[in-house]
Amino acid sequence: MANYSYKGIGKDGSKRAGDVDADSDATARRKLHADGIYPTELVEKRRSRSFFSGAALLSQKDTLPLVTRQIATLVGAGVPVVSTLQSLGAQIEDPSMRAVLADITESVRAGLPFARAIEEHTEIFPEIYVSMVRAGEESGHLPLALSRLADHLELQARTRSRVRSALAYPILMAIVGVMVVFFMLTFVVPKIVGIFAHLGAALPLPTRILIATTDILTAGWWVILVAVILSVVAFRRFVATPAGRMMRDGLLLKLPLFGRINHLSALSRFSRTLSTLISGGIPVDRALRIVSPVVGNAVLSGHIEAAATRVVEGYSLSEALKSFGEIPATLIQMVAVGEESGKLDFILEKMSESLDGEIEARMTRLLSLLEPAIILAMGITVGFIVVSILLPLLEISNIVR
Repeated sequence: MANYSYKGIGKDGSKRAGDVDADSDATARRKLHADGIYPTELVEKRRSRSFFSGAALLSQKDTLPLVTRQIATLVGAGVPVVSTLQSLGAQIEDPSMRAVLADITESVRAGLPFARAIEEHTEIFPEIYVSMVRAGEESGHLPLALSRLADHLELQARTRSRVRSALAYPILMAIVGVMVVFFMLTFVVPKIVGIFAHLGAALPLPTRILIATTDILTAGWWVILVAVILSVVAFRRFVATPAGRMMRDGLLLKLPLFGRINHLSALSRFSRTLSTLISGGIPVDRALRIVSPVVGNAVLSGHIEAAATRVVEGYSLSEALKSFGEIPATLIQMVAVGEESGKLDFILEKMSESLDGEIEARMTRLLSLLEPAIILAMGITVGFIVVSILLPLLEISNIVR
């Protein structure tokens, strides 16, 4: 539930102002109209997002593929959209998603098209969703559009789930390893190496490095923590700018090992989303502009926007993509084949499946190397600590002899 500040005119012609709570802009306007107020200005008061609101939004997005599939099934069976939304709203367990569906139901019942109703909730329904629904309504093939959307969202959800599952163990290993090393350097090692300061002899280089490291961590850990926090904040602000986002995404494409996976993932999202939009009857130039923010990389997004402009100027899609080095020749050739055969959506779908296969193979190889690399790094670190402690002890034993 959001809070809106409004200015308007009452039935008696007097100026009115105040606040109103509503799920959306449309609901707020309906409430004001019911009270005899005609708003001339309506602004949502932005609230800081808490952990719980972020968790609710994540829950809604995870529920979206299932909801879309159910809507597609019921509408395809001839059930009216209002009845479908009402039925789902009564059955769904997620309270935040239930509230969203209730608001959409009220908007559709009030006479708004389904696409316009879901457009009020852009934080849950992305632009591709709204565009596909609108195209389905205008063409009279809403069930087909919803079914394709459900396929698209379910595939995205499966991909996210696979990536999360694959990365969970290596990330857990890395976190536990860092915590163990930090504990050793700040609590265990200082007590052991403290006796070396009374020897009076020059300590070995590894031991001196270890002592300096423990001194920094024990005495200046808060400085390191503040420096890390400030660096993260500065980096986030920098990448929030167009230039920063472009620089970051350009570097991501050039990273060893990970760069190729990032590149292939962006191309796969481009191919799959464009296939979904074209199969839904959306013109290529409009589809490209919708796809542009979906690919998740500012460099490729800029190329796609430029390609959309060239398509409007009369170029074919394959010709429009040719001038960009980040778009591989194989993809361009497949697009050209799809344009010539009139099966561009089918070709793009097959291309995305091929790219997904290559991504999965590369991820498997990378993860098979990542776990041994983490273990090796931990072994080297612990080995260095042990050697740094043993060297002075060996010198002491030699002196005693």
